[in-house]
Amino acid sequence: MFDWDDIRLFLAVSRTGTVRGAAKQLSLTHATVSRRLHQLEEKLGTTLFDRTSTRHILTEAGQNILETAQEVEAGMARIDRMAFARDSRLAGLVRLSMLDSLYLAIVQPFLGRFQARHPMIEIELITTDYLSNLAQREADIVVRITKTPPDSALGRKLADSPLACYAAEGYLADRPKLDRWIALTHEPARQPILSARTVLTANSLIIARDHIRDGLGIGLLPCFLGDQTEGVTRMPGIDPIPDMEIWALMHPDIKNVPRIRSAMDFLYEIFDEQRVLIEGSAY
Repeated sequence: MFDWDDIRLFLAVSRTGTVRGAAKQLSLTHATVSRRLHQLEEKLGTTLFDRTSTRHILTEAGQNILETAQEVEAGMARIDRMAFARDSRLAGLVRLSMLDSLYLAIVQPFLGRFQARHPMIEIELITTDYLSNLAQREADIVVRITKTPPDSALGRKLADSPLACYAAEGYLADRPKLDRWIALTHEPARQPILSARTVLTANSLIIARDHIRDGLGIGLLPCFLGDQTEGVTRMPGIDPIPDMEIWALMHPDIKNVPRIRSAMDFLYEIFDEQRVLIEGSAY
């Protein structure tokens, strides 16, 4: 018979398609997930996944129980949110998920202000661009650079986030005939916007920014990051490019929890203060 840990494990493997992916999601070892999955199948007397060299694919038996497992998960998450929503203390843990570069540029310089106001609130920072599952409370608040926030979430747009083209001052002083391009895996910043050859493609804004600052090449960065980087300047004659939006989001069930409300209000406050910088109009 299933217990809650079995359901979490089964759903993690079905969603990621691999034992390794499930292990990462559940913060377990590969061996532990593999062993528990075999034990679960033995307990049920059926095979839940067909194993290939690269994927775990749901069998018919696995498909048959998937919807029920998802319903149980949703019910457990609903109970968790209901209990959490009754917590009226202006104290305790707030899980905040956001991109590391955005946190460092906009939130970190002002976090002391929040701590001075609310010394009993602890922030657990999850730096990722993955849109954490608010329904499962993987995070209480997410700040995301996106144009498509989920309809089920509550919050608001904080700012537009345009891109601009940046180079190190030293690079421009000795600029090559053919520019070197630092690309991002973010599609609008992947291809050169002027005559250049790509020398590096990065999936990290911080890494791309550091290589631009070090003079390896030029590239597109969000204005909130590029405009605050010492030794880096915008490329002359190239206007900012409209790109994404920044949103702060939470699940509606926890909107009245005092510490969540205080954290959201703090984010609204500092992003409003920094909006001109974020949107690139302070340059």
